[in-house]
Parts: sequence; C-alpha cells; structure tokens
Amino acid sequence: MLEKIEILGMGLDICTVQEAMVQLEEYWNNTIMSTIQNITMETLVKAHGDELLKSCIESLDLTIICDKEILKAAGVASKQKIQEVIDHAFFKEFMRRTQDGGRTVYLLGETGGQIEGLQVFLEEAHFKLKVTGTYALSECTGDYDTVINEINIAAPDVILSVIPTPEQEYFLKEHKEKLNAKIWYGLGVLNSDKRGMLEMAEFARKLLQKGIMHGILLRYHKNEGDDSDE
Repeated sequence: MLEKIEILGMGLDICTVQEAMVQLEEYWNNTIMSTIQNITMETLVKAHGDELLKSCIESLDLTIICDKEILKAAGVASKQKIQEVIDHAFFKEFMRRTQDGGRTVYLLGETGGQIEGLQVFLEEAHFKLKVTGTYALSECTGDYDTVINEINIAAPDVILSVIPTPEQEYFLKEHKEKLNAKIWYGLGVLNSDKRGMLEMAEFARKLLQKGIMHGILLRYHKNEGDDSDE
C-alpha cells in the first residue's frame, strides 16, 4: 500500500516514481479504467468547501502531488520525493512508457485552445506518441454522449485530460463507467496564466499558514523503510 497524507479529508498518495510505476503496470492489466490525477495548490484551493470535488478526488486510484509546498506542509522530508515533484518525474516517466509501449492516447479538453496547447507540447516532448483523437467539450451541444462515443470508437489506452478543475473531476465522476480506456490521466489546465497561478498558490499557502488546514495534514500508512530515501 502506498504512503498517504490526509488533506481536507482527502487521502493523497505520496510515493516515489518507482512505486507509482508498480501501480501503473497493474493498471495496464486491469479490465476497468484506472484513474490518475495531478494535485496542485490550485486543486486544494478549489476543493476547500466543495464536498463533491473532495469526493471525486478521494475516489481516484492514484493522485500525483505536483507542488512541493504540499509535501512540505505535510511534513514530508524525503529529498527524493520533493525532487521528483519539482522535476515532474512521474509525468515524464508515464509519458515515456506510454510512448515506448506503443500505447494510444486521446486528448480531451474544455476548449480547442487547450487541446492545441497540449498537442504542441506533446509534439515537441513526445513526438512519437500515438494520438488517436481529440475533443473539446465546448464543441459538444447537449449532453456528452457524442464525446463518449467518439472516445470509445477510438478505444485509446490513455485519455489525457486538460479540462479545468472542478469540471474535470465532475465529468469523470459522471461518465467514468461509460469510457472505454485503460487509464484516465487528469493533467489539469496546461500553460495557465502565470500571475493567476501564483495568486492561487499564495492563497493556498495562506490557508496552511493560518491553520485552516491545521490538524488535517496528517501522515498515515507510514512505511517503516521510508527513511532510506531521504
């Protein structure tokens, strides 16, 4: 079992990339879709007071903390884990294994601009990746049956989502059972406005400093051998 911290009533995984890759290998062999999501300061701010969003996050199979301040606030001292967060090591290894394994990817976003931004990034960093389709939710009228049908026709191994929080989590919660894929990976919005991201991160830090999260940043499921990677 992976080590976890509890934040705002949500159990978040804090693992090394190596530990996460063990989980990933299991996910490829599962008969139902497994769910992974990046967790940032923005995620914590939006989850503050939103019980539905908390429930969505809690139900994920694997959470990837992407802000070192979250680890520090929780008292995680492992230099390896902190450095892997800084380096975005999980995402890089996930994408490398997806590409090298010849697995297919479907890109899902809120707008066409978000999809285009993700495509540009992937073409530069992972140009051999097999993208089988894309869809922007803003182009869908009515319910999301059309989106789901398009994804299922493509039958990708991975759905990469850059839908903003909390819409990303709400969409997954409502439609997870209908999606035909091995893994859903919620990246969140890429290339966000830098000023807005800084303001969001600063607000989250103030929540921590003022004690609003006091008593809910708890370590549990502590592995006895954790000190070996510090």
